[in-house]
Amino acid sequence: MIAYLPYLILLLPLLAAVSIRVFLHPFPRISVAVSTFACLGSFVGSLGMLFSGSVSGEVVAPVLPWIEWAGFKANFGLMGDPLARGMATLVSGVAFLVHIYSIGYLEKDPSRSRFFAELSLFVFSMLGIVLADNLVSMFIFWELVGLSSYLLIGFWVERPAAGAAANKAFLVNRVGDFGFILGILGAWALFGTVGFADLPARVAGVAPGWAVTAVGLGLFCGCLGKSAQFPLHVWLPDSMEGPTPVSSLLHAATMVVAGVYMLIRVFPILELSQVTMTTIAWVGGVMTLLPALIACQQNDIKRILAYSTLSEIAYMVMAVGLGVTGPAMYHLVTHAFFKCLLFLAAGSVIHGCHEEQDIWKMGGLAKRMPFTAFVLLLGTIALCGIPPVSGFWSKDAIFAAMVHSPGLAAVSMAAGFFTSFFMLRMILVAFCGEPKSEAARHAHEGSFFMIAPMAVLALLSVVGGLLPVEKFLGYSHASEHASWTLWLSLVLAVAGFVPAYFFYRRATQDPLNFVVLRNKFYVDEFYQRVFVSTQDSFGRLADAFEGWVVRGFLVRGSGVMARASGQGLRLVQCGQVQVYATVFILGVLVLLGWLWKQGALR
Repeated sequence: MIAYLPYLILLLPLLAAVSIRVFLHPFPRISVAVSTFACLGSFVGSLGMLFSGSVSGEVVAPVLPWIEWAGFKANFGLMGDPLARGMATLVSGVAFLVHIYSIGYLEKDPSRSRFFAELSLFVFSMLGIVLADNLVSMFIFWELVGLSSYLLIGFWVERPAAGAAANKAFLVNRVGDFGFILGILGAWALFGTVGFADLPARVAGVAPGWAVTAVGLGLFCGCLGKSAQFPLHVWLPDSMEGPTPVSSLLHAATMVVAGVYMLIRVFPILELSQVTMTTIAWVGGVMTLLPALIACQQNDIKRILAYSTLSEIAYMVMAVGLGVTGPAMYHLVTHAFFKCLLFLAAGSVIHGCHEEQDIWKMGGLAKRMPFTAFVLLLGTIALCGIPPVSGFWSKDAIFAAMVHSPGLAAVSMAAGFFTSFFMLRMILVAFCGEPKSEAARHAHEGSFFMIAPMAVLALLSVVGGLLPVEKFLGYSHASEHASWTLWLSLVLAVAGFVPAYFFYRRATQDPLNFVVLRNKFYVDEFYQRVFVSTQDSFGRLADAFEGWVVRGFLVRGSGVMARASGQGLRLVQCGQVQVYATVFILGVLVLLGWLWKQGALR
């Protein structure tokens, strides 16, 4: 039974999604129950698989024959090693809490059957990524995650901004996925396998070179898209147009961390090339800082948290580039708890303020929503890495790995400073002072379905760093010794609160105005002018060519010629003998004239 458990864990959400769309769509309450209990079943199954056998052992699932062609072989199998078991538990557990929260958040939405069907499809896709035992299987689920996230981001179809955000997320991810495909093909060509279990042995005898670097960078392109790292980070802030439970699920333990998880699975390939590792480390290092700077001038509560996600994912990417995959996964786990909590708290604020998302139209919420204010403060402390909550322990492990990388340490510590700055800014503006709008004056806490998941996540955000996750990650944070990087990062994180308090404790409008930060370093505008406008110009040129040359000359021109030829033939094919005789005589005269000219009749 245990051997087939991974398949049951994977298929339960899929069965829920199909049954809701095909049979249960007219019955919202039944649809909600089926989706929620299916996710609960996957979570319970994941827990059972997590603690089955020894910690270092593996649950071996049956392998199904799949692809075998011209020397290429890829079976369909599911991983049962400690990493896959831990990730399946994390994904299904967070997804279950989001399901519970969504019951209260969308209780009056007429399309909630569709929402829960798409949510189940998303959970199925993410479980497929974390359980897949080879790159080809992973890529199929990778694309399914792209599809389901497209559906969820654009869930409110009546909002043009939601549709635009869904399209943007889908298209930007396709850019990264193209590089991912090339990396998968290159891995098979170089190492003769796409299976994760076979990679360590196959790469052992391969000498580093440009081909290995190219394969590693191709695989990293997949991470750039899915985990929203520069230069493919632009889709994630716009994805906030979807319902807040979607934002929470995307940012916590699912879609945006899929790229980090993939990098850890293919790490034996990445570490063969120093160029690849350095590139990954510095892309992650720079991306810890840039989103933190942008968040300092954002006013939408969800976008502020979205940019914090970009920064936190970058810490994990940087850790992989530094060769410390254990701390990367450790931070992934703790980040899942406090980031899911922060987004659910933000959703509670938006719900309580009647869909208002601008922090400058809030104020005084601490008195009207004390529970939400309390858990959001806990999540902020965890996000900023302040002891003794979970974020401190995982960031401690990453900073300890930067002792010999002063450049990366400086950039990421500066990011910690600005993270504390923009998070306290958000809290002071939204929760302190007096209400700045009628919506804020009438704010209220959500229902039990919204409060209960936040309470569980608040507890996990506090004690999550003390859970024995190292047993399943092959890493122990207790073995790390405090270093100058840890203490300096902690001092800078605390220091970030000081200017935020000074500028925003009584502010009714933003005293700072950095246009370049408010406009996100103009990256979207650059892409619009260089790529989108260029593509539009080529599109207009192609349309003109198709209109004038293809339709005008080739299609319509050939039609006109055929019609004219037909009209001419009608003149001679009239059925009158005298006309045929005239044509015949004229033909004979023309022939005689030609023969005379050639001298044949002289």
